Amino acid sequence: MRKLSIAIAPAIAVCWVGCSTGAGDGSVWGSVYLPDCDVVDMGYDMNVDFFAADYFDNTLQIRLQHTGADQVYSDGLVILVRDVGDTSSHLGQTRSIEVEPDLDNFLAEGPDAGYPETTPGSPARATLYLNALCPGNRYAFTDGAGRITFRSIYVPDEQKRIAGEFELRFVDPREWESPEDIGPHAELFGEFDFNFTRGSPAQTFPK
Repeated sequence: MRKLSIAIAPAIAVCWVGCSTGAGDGSVWGSVYLPDCDVVDMGYDMNVDFFAADYFDNTLQIRLQHTGADQVYSDGLVILVRDVGDTSSHLGQTRSIEVEPDLDNFLAEGPDAGYPETTPGSPARATLYLNALCPGNRYAFTDGAGRITFRSIYVPDEQKRIAGEFELRFVDPREWESPEDIGPHAELFGEFDFNFTRGSPAQTFPK
């Protein structure tokens, strides 16, 4: 039986001017199933050692990645916070990242239920790419669902620290065959803690 898993559209984490990159503390782990690459890994660890954040017009894009290489060579997770002001007023509260239809309904009914997309009311959108684990993969893990808790978040002229934890599920809805054969999927847990440092745009390093 296939399990639940996803891959990413690799071009979303383009840094805006003034982004922050560098060292921090964090980890991303869980299970992934990528049949095109014969990957069934119940003890997956992204080995995150690259942290980036971009702020623009009350939104914050967070990128957690293994190495500072270009995304097409790396594994990484992007979390787009849609309203920094609202999130900063809910620090310490666990909030749901929801997709419509929800993943349980989609996995039971498939495309007849519609393709999962992050709901307008969700505090964030999560996207996963696994281009090191599965080079050249075609998976589209663009709308993860789950929970996220921020302990601290960047606020211009007020707060530089970005810290929190999450648990997320991803599926590639294009690959669903049946409730018993749901296609590639991933279930990930993680945490992060680093400072936003204003500087030049992120530089990628070809592998």
